[in-house]
Amino acid sequence: MVIPSLRAQLDEALNLIAQLQADVERLVADNNNLRDRVAHLEAELAKNSQNSSKPPSGDPMGPRQSRAARRAQAREAARRQGKQPGAPGANLARRTPDAVIEHRPVCCADCGADLLDAEIVGHVRRQVIDVPPVRVTVVDHVAQRRRCRCGTITTATFPPEARAPVCWGPEVRALALYLLDRQHLPVERCAELLAELLDAPVSTGWLCQLQLEAAGKLAPFITEIKDQLDRAPVVHADETGTRIGVTKHWVHTLSTRLLTLLVVHPKRGVEAMVDIGVLPGYTGTVVHDGWAPYQVMADAIHAQCGAHLIRHLHAIAETPAFAGWANDMVELLLEAKTAADTALAAGYHDLDADTADHIETRYHQILDTAFGLLPPGPPPRRRHQGGWNVAQRAAWNLAVRFRDDINQVLRFVDDTTVPFTNNIAETSLRMVKLHDKISGTFRSETGAQSFATVRSYIQTAAAHGVNRLEALHQLFTTGPWLPPNYAGGT
Repeated sequence: MVIPSLRAQLDEALNLIAQLQADVERLVADNNNLRDRVAHLEAELAKNSQNSSKPPSGDPMGPRQSRAARRAQAREAARRQGKQPGAPGANLARRTPDAVIEHRPVCCADCGADLLDAEIVGHVRRQVIDVPPVRVTVVDHVAQRRRCRCGTITTATFPPEARAPVCWGPEVRALALYLLDRQHLPVERCAELLAELLDAPVSTGWLCQLQLEAAGKLAPFITEIKDQLDRAPVVHADETGTRIGVTKHWVHTLSTRLLTLLVVHPKRGVEAMVDIGVLPGYTGTVVHDGWAPYQVMADAIHAQCGAHLIRHLHAIAETPAFAGWANDMVELLLEAKTAADTALAAGYHDLDADTADHIETRYHQILDTAFGLLPPGPPPRRRHQGGWNVAQRAAWNLAVRFRDDINQVLRFVDDTTVPFTNNIAETSLRMVKLHDKISGTFRSETGAQSFATVRSYIQTAAAHGVNRLEALHQLFTTGPWLPPNYAGGT
């Protein structure tokens, strides 16, 4: 009777051990998944403008240095503030004066004698550059009404600026739009400034309506710039988020060195690109950050931004196991950029065969090293499963991107006229983020698009060396300035 009892106890103990072993295995797996999740969150928290696509404005601020530490750092730098010894000075250049005012000394600085009839032995000049006090000029336009011999009464036509019984002229309109869309003053502060300058009230409603009016007048400009972008050999594409009320929208840009198009759209992807109307059917080279929706442009030649790729490589290099191949790839990309820049300066649109072969051979060797450090792939589709940690998954994804998109990554090597980076597009979008910070977000989609249209106009005009205020004045008088029919350049 004892033996069966012991057998039952033994079976119960074995079952308990098996259950505990299963629980331990499950807890170990859960613990590994949680460790991987923590590593993933820490990696996201550590992202900045140097190792990701995040803007510099999002970088965390470092600890504030003490005054003693700052002084010690300054002493170590061995460079005093201000102008350095031997450096050429810089000051305002003299101009042709509009008026000359002479000043005479009244009495001798030594004996006090009167100098009214004293001999003039020289001059010392100082020039003051200033603007006169701002005063509005009020012009009454009087349209005569004349009666013909046939009895018909005809009224003269008013000039375009006389659009109402009392209205602001083109100079005021240009200045207001410049303050709103170039200097990014909030509407209320812009109205306050203009009211104090013009000694007359300026309503915020009029300023908002002014933007809508300007955007309407710019329709021929937008048509022309889209046509020129469609024919440009290289365009740069990018997008950034903004808010209209509480809803997120996207500002898309297509740019070259001399052309800028900004468009606001509620969507970020393919639908927005189709609605903008330039990229569908585009057959030139489009430079972008590698975002997947750009790949739908089957007729275009693609080039990926080298600066984005280098930031992703820096992030991979933060894991010691992958630092070697990531740093080697950064070095190779920069070496290829130097070679491409040198070839372009010499008038060549591609690299010589030996240099190009060396770059491509080294490129594949680095990728072979990268894949040799990783488990057999691909990793599971879901994160934190299958034994792959966050660093391995990120390294795999980037290595696959370099392998599959080699033609896009090295486009600047095959065609040296294609820039290494997408900085042109990023520069076009920078003022959108600045506007959000200074003026706040937009209240309506129409207002946001009007801002984007005016920004396209003044950025393109400035790229051609046109004074922005003069371009805006022309908009309200003879019509929008149009860029020269230039179908080239980046």
